[in-house]
Amino acid sequence: MKRGRSSGGSKTGGTGDIKPQQLTLLSGVGPAVEQYVVSTLPLPVPRFGSQKNLSTIFEILYVDWYIGIGNLGDVSVVEWAYLSSAINRADGETSTQATLLADLGDPRVFALAIQTTGTTTSGAFSKQLPIRVDMTDSNGNGYLIATDRISLVAGSAGNAVVSSAVAKVGYRLVNVGIEEYVGIVTSQQGVS
Repeated sequence: MKRGRSSGGSKTGGTGDIKPQQLTLLSGVGPAVEQYVVSTLPLPVPRFGSQKNLSTIFEILYVDWYIGIGNLGDVSVVEWAYLSSAINRADGETSTQATLLADLGDPRVFALAIQTTGTTTSGAFSKQLPIRVDMTDSNGNGYLIATDRISLVAGSAGNAVVSSAVAKVGYRLVNVGIEEYVGIVTSQQGVS
């Protein structure tokens, strides 16, 4: 009986990377309430050689958000966080629901999570953490990132204390062709 060769499959992008790693991103703490906290963070550099005409990039599978740990008891706050492949907000800029709506129109913004406090039937307050954002399609393929840095943006409306966000990002490395790589880089760069 002949055995077929394993090529890595579409779910590994040809690198054979089937076990995702996790990257922790911290937003830092804002200078005041209802202001954006923006952290631009470097992504780890792949340390192995890429094959000819291929580039090794990140495939994000999920993001587990821990938003507003400092505001767990505040029932009137709405908090959000997202990742972006380009800087689209300034640290300390006023955060409102209107600015959040504008951010959603930016194609470089992804993995948005919004948190409010719910009230249970007993009258207790409830916040569920983490908030998981699944970035995969129905075939297990994730969101491709071809930049060297990623921005974590956190904002809020109605909070009484300064807060922060933490993202636990599940990723794996994939190989893409040079043409696809150039297209991804072009679509993920720029300034608003």
